[in-house]
Amino acid sequence: GTLSALAPHGASVRVAPLMADGRDKWVESSSLWPGSETWEPLPGVIHHDRVLAVAAARIEVSLADFAASLRGEGRLPPLYADGASNLERSFDFLAQHVPQPPAVGQSLSFRRVDLWLGGRTLSTLHFDNYENLFVQLVGHKEFVLCPPGDTSRLVDGRLRKAYATWIADDAGSGHFERTEEGGSAEAVMNYAAYDIDGPPAKYAAAAAKLHRVIVRVGPGEVLYIPFGWWHQVRAVPAENGLCASAAAFYEPFFCRLQPKSMTCPGPLLVNPKYKELCRRLKLDESDSEGDGRA
Repeated sequence: GTLSALAPHGASVRVAPLMADGRDKWVESSSLWPGSETWEPLPGVIHHDRVLAVAAARIEVSLADFAASLRGEGRLPPLYADGASNLERSFDFLAQHVPQPPAVGQSLSFRRVDLWLGGRTLSTLHFDNYENLFVQLVGHKEFVLCPPGDTSRLVDGRLRKAYATWIADDAGSGHFERTEEGGSAEAVMNYAAYDIDGPPAKYAAAAAKLHRVIVRVGPGEVLYIPFGWWHQVRAVPAENGLCASAAAFYEPFFCRLQPKSMTCPGPLLVNPKYKELCRRLKLDESDSEGDGRA
């Protein structure tokens, strides 16, 4: 009710449809996708027999439909406002109600604030190319964290993204469908090559060696997720069914050089944008973890 009351009349928002269990992405066999054998090979992809499946590309819906989804009602699947500059593009009417970025990040180069609004969601293990000060607003988020040093145990070449399509039917509901056109030209290296909670035999030994830390973040708490830290995120909504978070993103202190042809992340290097900060803090650039372990 509050969300609708704050929005202008007739507002629409861009959100991600999710599977019934709240998943947004997962690794699966490319053979499940029609016409996948005709897809053009992509640089950096080693295993052409698998894809990073995405529940569906983001869709534009009315704010009323989004609010109904948060209540578990309506004709649409679970919907998730999952970042991607959405505070600027879809939820600008909430900007004055979102807390300012935490002061602890004032030495970093600020990029933007994103919102995460949904119900019972599950974001698969990945890392971001930003520094992230993650603020929990409503409900709880449970994080499984793995340090950058685990990257070699999680990456096995790039993963091609394949987008399912949400198809509405005449009965007022709909279904997800894999199509030949869903195979994209995107190949990413920031998602785990397997499900860490149920790894295939090939990856079982690597999964057993992961340095996992589980953190639960509640309303008013802030979690710092540095660049390159892997995180899997499960939402635990409040009694009203809502789980709401905000993330303040900053330019990464470290960066990697990784052309599209690379099959594993490059070494961590100090971001040249922080050269003055390093000088002020008397940090030597040789402190970079040249082999990627951190």
